[in-house]
Amino acid sequence: MNMNRVYQITGAVFLLLAAFIARESLELKFYTSNGPGPGFFPFWLSMALGLLAVLMILKATFREPEPMPEGFFASRTGYLRAGAIVAALAFTTALLEIVGFPLTMLVTTLFLLFALGRPGLIATLLVSAAGSFGCFYLFDRWLKVPLPTGFFGY
Repeated sequence: MNMNRVYQITGAVFLLLAAFIARESLELKFYTSNGPGPGFFPFWLSMALGLLAVLMILKATFREPEPMPEGFFASRTGYLRAGAIVAALAFTTALLEIVGFPLTMLVTTLFLLFALGRPGLIATLLVSAAGSFGCFYLFDRWLKVPLPTGFFGY
């Protein structure tokens, strides 16, 4: 496998993403009496993404093949860290409405900081507490952006 195949696959994934975003943006109002509606910018950004994806595929298809660089694939530790991030995203998505923003983000941040190998227990605890409860109070209480509170209600 050479780098051209990698670029072709990446371009195809971006093209599918652009098609999905375009389809979803057409569900929103494109234009309103006040000007562009909520579907205007997502639609045109998806068109730009689709054009760039097609250019990426064409460039990869018609240029000289180049070999994969040394160390293109991650080590076992790199894949485990990527898996930890995906697991944290799945955990957060599943429990955000049930448990609430502060506790879900506290557990997620603690897990990620430990899994990604950040040193210092005290710093990890402080960053996690500030990042979860601090952000909750900043957005929910001060800026009045409603965040899920879960079964505790806060």
